[in-house]
Amino acid sequence: MLRASILLALVCALSVLVPAIPELPELPSLPAMLSELPFPGLDGFILTVDGGWVRLPVEPYYSGETLYIPLRTVSEALGASVVWDPEDSSAAVAAPGLEMYVPFGKEWLSANGRCLYVPGGVQLSDGVCMVPAETLALAFGAALYVNEEGSRAELTPSDEPITPGEDFYDPEELYWLSHIIYAEAGTEPFLGKIAVGNVVLNRVATDGFPDTVEEVIFDRRSGIQFSPAYSGSIYREPTEDCVRAAKIALEGEIVVEAALYFSPSSRAATCWASKHRPFITEIGRHVFFG
Repeated sequence: MLRASILLALVCALSVLVPAIPELPELPSLPAMLSELPFPGLDGFILTVDGGWVRLPVEPYYSGETLYIPLRTVSEALGASVVWDPEDSSAAVAAPGLEMYVPFGKEWLSANGRCLYVPGGVQLSDGVCMVPAETLALAFGAALYVNEEGSRAELTPSDEPITPGEDFYDPEELYWLSHIIYAEAGTEPFLGKIAVGNVVLNRVATDGFPDTVEEVIFDRRSGIQFSPAYSGSIYREPTEDCVRAAKIALEGEIVVEAALYFSPSSRAATCWASKHRPFITEIGRHVFFG
């Protein structure tokens, strides 16, 4: 009886001296924890900017070999502001030393007056504007690394965005190239406009042809090469699309490798090039030869 009384007294004393153990909070489930990661899931694409993970609104994807990433999310991670114009279906991107215009569905975007080629077009994925990672990195002057598996991309920003167009393009080259593109391919698809620009620049770079854009256009040593140069239509004001195509060609983008001649499809079978030069491709209403 005495022992029982002593034990009861000890228990009561300990309950006063020892505080109650607080109840542990409930840990979130594994799916909930994964949803808070800065990328969509364990098997999802991982994108870092300046070493930090970027939480992506949609999964990046490949169109052919081109990696597409979200324009707004990545641009903002690089320190830019992005404004979407629903009436124009375009985005305006602004950062120190950089102004971009990104129109949805077009095969180009502009950055500091430069025209950058987007072969697959500016796209939408679940309502999110997507652009090629390489093109966006070029505009921002950022270094881009993509691992061999294509599942992780790293962007390292710099303080030097893309060189402005006024410092990059030679005004005389741009003038003549845009004018001959308009005169020869003003009604052709955008790809066909770039292709005509390629032919002119390929000639400039090839032995046996003159060394400047203007001289190539007006060359007549073996007969008139570009009839608009002598019909007067070369002097007509080019459209904005023709100027953009000329800029893209001057950026070094090549859509008809090694093409030196082209002919309207209606006359291609009987033209000199079809009998003496290798066929390359047909774009719109033009056939191109090497």
